[in-house]
Amino acid sequence: MKILFLGAGGVGGYFGGRLIESGADAVFLVRPDRQARLKADGLRVESPHGNLTLSVATVTRDAVEPVYDLVVVAPKSYDLEDAIASIQPAVGPGTFVLPLLNGVVHMDVLDAQLGRNRVLGGVAHIAATMSAEGTIRQLTEMHSLTVGGRDPGTQTMAQAFIEMCSTARFDSRLVSNIESVLWEKWAFLAALAGMTTLMRCPVGEIMDTDCGDRLARSLYSECLGVAAANDFPVEQTAQQRALGMLTQKGSAFAASMLRDLESGQRTEHEHVLGEMVRSAARHGLAAPILDAAFTNMQIRARRAP
Repeated sequence: MKILFLGAGGVGGYFGGRLIESGADAVFLVRPDRQARLKADGLRVESPHGNLTLSVATVTRDAVEPVYDLVVVAPKSYDLEDAIASIQPAVGPGTFVLPLLNGVVHMDVLDAQLGRNRVLGGVAHIAATMSAEGTIRQLTEMHSLTVGGRDPGTQTMAQAFIEMCSTARFDSRLVSNIESVLWEKWAFLAALAGMTTLMRCPVGEIMDTDCGDRLARSLYSECLGVAAANDFPVEQTAQQRALGMLTQKGSAFAASMLRDLESGQRTEHEHVLGEMVRSAARHGLAAPILDAAFTNMQIRARRAP
């Protein structure tokens, strides 16, 4: 299987690097400046699971060809349209696309532009960032991919990809209900992003207040209500696991949205919080804490330089 990874940042660079380390045939589609740095320094990863420096194959947008079995895209949600334009030349008649984005709205966009019969579903669980000099830094031990198809053709490709991942140094699993998994992560992430950006601090500091635990549980309950209204209720086991992380005393855990906010970067608040708020409104659900969290991020985005 020949794989193209769009970008070589925190998500695509990490999982792509681990796959290449295990012997996979993978290429990174990158901008010229990133290509030059990768050629000079290699792909560098700092991780609790072992550091990595690899010589990797790269291609730029003007030179990419439709020779890939699978294209993996993991951009920020606000870069999705540009990402689709970048990979279009790489998508041949038999090419499948695996998006690793937060939320679910991107699936409709990809289906409309590339065809539902070639779009897999994927969820990445990893906290990683890229330094100014181009090193990918994994911030916690969590590193897993969950992948699935929505029809026999995409499920067959998902299975082949997960079989390839089985020899790589990260966790991976194949599921038959990938849309439910997407909603499960979205509900958790919206609660995490909402509470940590609203309070401008990690989970542990929020829990060290009189109302922090109640805030987290109420916000997560609002997100669970939206998932259920869309016919993707989150299972009890997943709910308890999520609440354990959202209410853990002393935890330094925070959403990447908070890191982006504090560093002056553009954030995914429209995709993660805004779409959840709009879905709640469509179903007539009251979500006052979600509303507050989204309003906060909208104001901060408008004030940003």
